[in-house]
Amino acid sequence: MVTLIRRSPDGALTLRPFFSPFSLIEEVEEMARAAFDTRLTPKLDMFEENGEMVIKAEMPGVRKKDLDISLEGDVLTIKAEKKEEREEGEKGTTHYTRERRFGQYIRYMTLPARVDAEKVSATLKKGLLEIRLPKAEGPESKKIEIKTK
Repeated sequence: MVTLIRRSPDGALTLRPFFSPFSLIEEVEEMARAAFDTRLTPKLDMFEENGEMVIKAEMPGVRKKDLDISLEGDVLTIKAEKKEEREEGEKGTTHYTRERRFGQYIRYMTLPARVDAEKVSATLKKGLLEIRLPKAEGPESKKIEIKTK
């Protein structure tokens, strides 16, 4: 029996205890997709806490001026750009490994509840973006009375 242990792009180890030629092909394709995927894709969490929706997104290396957050209806949009840092004298530099990602990022999220757009707040601290969206007061739905004529 062959055991495959694979490290995914997020650092997690995957143990595959059974050998299957087709799953091996799928593994190679997945590794190739991960290797050539150059998009900036921050991880995020969305949860509800004390009557507000909270979104926490990892944005290491992204500056406040390179972030744009907007809310239209029930869709929250996060746009960010992580710019490549160029050092003086880097022209003659030989890179042996380049794993850091740079570029633009855009994420649209449909919120699971109505929020009060006037009370939304966002903070960026040590590479962690936190967006707090207080839920809107009042009923989310209304029963419509049907009249007959």
